[in-house]
Amino acid sequence: MSRSIRVGLLTAFTVVTLLLAILALIARTQPISNVQNLVLAVGAPYVSLAALAGLVAAASCRQRALSILAIVVLVATLAVQVSWYYLGRTTDVGAYQDIRLLSLNLRKGRADPDFVVRLANDSADAVTVTELTPEAVPRFIRAGIENQFPYSQLLANPDAGETGIWSRYPLSPLSESRHRGVSIPAARLQIPGLRFEPLVASVHVYSPVAGETNTVDEWRGAMAGAKVQLDNFARTAGAAAVIVGGDYNSTPDMRQFRDLLTNGYRDAVEQSGSGFAPTFPSNRKFPPVITIDHVLTRNATASSVRTIEVPGSDHRALLTTVRVPVDPTAS
Repeated sequence: MSRSIRVGLLTAFTVVTLLLAILALIARTQPISNVQNLVLAVGAPYVSLAALAGLVAAASCRQRALSILAIVVLVATLAVQVSWYYLGRTTDVGAYQDIRLLSLNLRKGRADPDFVVRLANDSADAVTVTELTPEAVPRFIRAGIENQFPYSQLLANPDAGETGIWSRYPLSPLSESRHRGVSIPAARLQIPGLRFEPLVASVHVYSPVAGETNTVDEWRGAMAGAKVQLDNFARTAGAAAVIVGGDYNSTPDMRQFRDLLTNGYRDAVEQSGSGFAPTFPSNRKFPPVITIDHVLTRNATASSVRTIEVPGSDHRALLTTVRVPVDPTAS
C-alpha cells in the first residue's frame, strides 16, 4: 500500500471517529426524540475510545490539525464522563442518620428471592423493586422478606409493571398518582430520631426500545410523567428527605434523565463520585454496558453506591447509603 493511500485511509478513519464522538456530545445535550439520537447518547461513555483511536490515527499520519481536533474532542468526552462519575459533590447535611436503600429490577419476577432476601437482610433498611409480578410476591414472602421488612407498599401498573417498597420501618403510603408508562409508589418512612419522615419511592419507566410501536414517544411521555411526580414529591416532602430508586430506562447522557435533576434532586452516583458502574444487561457473557438504574436524592446526600449481581435478573442491583439529616432546620 502506497503512503498516500495509507494517509488517506487514516485521515478518513480519523474524521469518522471524531464525527461520531462529536455527534454523541451533541446528542446528549438535546432531548431524545428518535432511536438514532438515543443510540448516540447511550454510547456517549464510550466515544472517548473513538476519539483516542482518531488521535492515534491522525498522529501516525502526521495530520497536525486533525491531531489537535482529536485532542480537543478526547478531552471534552472525558471531561463529561469523569465529572459525572468520579468528581463527587456531596452536601453537608449536619447530624445525620444513614439510610441504606437496595434498589433492583426483578426481571418480571425471575430474580432469585432467597438471594434478594439475604442481601436485603444483610445490607438494607428499605428495598425498592420493579417488575415484581403478582406470582413473585408469594415467593418473596416464602423466602422471608417480611421477617425483617414487615412493612410494604406494592403497586400494579399495566403500563410499567408492578413496583413496590419493603421496609424495616413503618410506612405511611402516599396517594397513588398514575402517569402512562411510569409507576412510582411512594411512602414516608417512620424512623425514630428524625424530625421529618423521609419520602421513599420506587420508580419504573417504560423502555424506549422494548415495544413494537414507537416506544421512544411512549418513553418521552413516561419521563415527563416521572418529572411531574418528582416535583409532586418535592412539594409533599417539604424539608424532608426524598429518595427515589429504580429502573429509569435512561442513562445520565440522555437529556430527559438529567432534566429530572431539578428542584433539588441529585443522582446518587454523581453526588457520591462512586464511579462508572453500568447495570444492564447483567445476564450476558459480557459485563453490563449501560447505566439505566439510578437512585435520586433530595434534601439528603448519597455517600456511596455499589452495584451487585443478582441471580435471575438482567439488571445489577444498586445498594446506596444515603445520609438523611436528623433535623434539616437546625442551624
